[in-house]
Amino acid sequence: MTTSKTVAFVEPSFYGVSFVKAAFEQGHRVISIVSSPNNPQKYGYEGIYHDLIVADIRDEESLYQAIVQSPYADQLDALIPATDYASHLTAKVAERLGLKGVPFEAALKSRNKDLAREAYAEHRVPSAAFRKVRTFEEAAAAAADIGYPIVLKPTNCASSQHVYFISSVNELQAAMDVIVEFKVSYMDFKVREEYLVEQYLEGPEFSVELFVSEGVPLFSVVTEKTTSPLPYFVEVLHTLPTSVHTDREDEIVHTAVKALRAIGITNGPSHVEVKLTSDGARIIEVNGRPGGDNISSDLLVQALGVDIFEATVNFYLDNPIAIQRKHERAAAIAYVTAEREGIFANLKGLESWSQHPSVVRYQISVSPGEIISPAKSSDDRLGYVITVGDTPQEAKELALSLVNSLQIVYQQQDAGIAKV
Repeated sequence: MTTSKTVAFVEPSFYGVSFVKAAFEQGHRVISIVSSPNNPQKYGYEGIYHDLIVADIRDEESLYQAIVQSPYADQLDALIPATDYASHLTAKVAERLGLKGVPFEAALKSRNKDLAREAYAEHRVPSAAFRKVRTFEEAAAAAADIGYPIVLKPTNCASSQHVYFISSVNELQAAMDVIVEFKVSYMDFKVREEYLVEQYLEGPEFSVELFVSEGVPLFSVVTEKTTSPLPYFVEVLHTLPTSVHTDREDEIVHTAVKALRAIGITNGPSHVEVKLTSDGARIIEVNGRPGGDNISSDLLVQALGVDIFEATVNFYLDNPIAIQRKHERAAAIAYVTAEREGIFANLKGLESWSQHPSVVRYQISVSPGEIISPAKSSDDRLGYVITVGDTPQEAKELALSLVNSLQIVYQQQDAGIAKV
């Protein structure tokens, strides 16, 4: 039986809510450090925590002082980042408190794509050619050097926000005009005014869900991805385990582990994105946390019986880690996206979702009257369905068929809406 400990999470949201659930179900005392007391309700974990500490989660000193001045100053057994944006700050505060965690420098590199690319280059990890730029003139010079097409992206954002596929200098000028006005991201974190111009890597995309100990995988699985049509990179389908290129899984995993070591993540969970190019596996990016998009919270559990959040809580607490596969089947998640801009009215075809025995669950996150448009980032997706199957192909094909069977009904008066 697990001894109850006091575990604090910094701003649980999205994938991080699963951390709260895991710790609460393990019987630990759960403290949530939040930027607003309304956030447990906003992100869906009301009732599964024991206390709140309010702090400016964008500021290391505010986080530290909020903890040391709280009733839990000398009682915390673990401090765990539960949102990407505060992961490096959480790591720094954990070091100051003498608590176990991802090293600050490693967390900083995983949060900042330019620092990560520099680490990959230094350690000869297969990656993409890149340049860090601030202005259009610098970006144009970098693109000319690297060669079109290129990818332009912020250095410290997520969810495909303002990631552009660019084929010409005119497209680059238009994208730079927009990206320099992008100042604030999720939870009011500032967007750095430095951007990456990267070589466009062509090939199928995957993520590797990993849990490492001293740099060696205790667990790994390759997830197949489908992204939206260019010029955007929105993830619209995940299949776990992959149904394609299964003969290249060892290469994909090896490349992911090499990238982790390069940035200094040698223990704990990670979600590493990889493309399989004609020149072999190439790193897109490393995230030093469990995969989002319901990959870790649902697909891993449904397909393999693996709870990576429970294992991560145990890692931070120095408890024994059990992360063995309990069964072998497959799961997929497919997202609903709009094909055109308009005012949403309703969806036809959802009845088949609720009645299908292989549907685990689904969620629709758009309401009548909202303006919808083709997805430019993950925020623009309208909902999802999670399916299971005996094989990856079966789970994937079912998820796709269910999404494709839906019809988005638009309000007739949408003809006069402003174009974005």
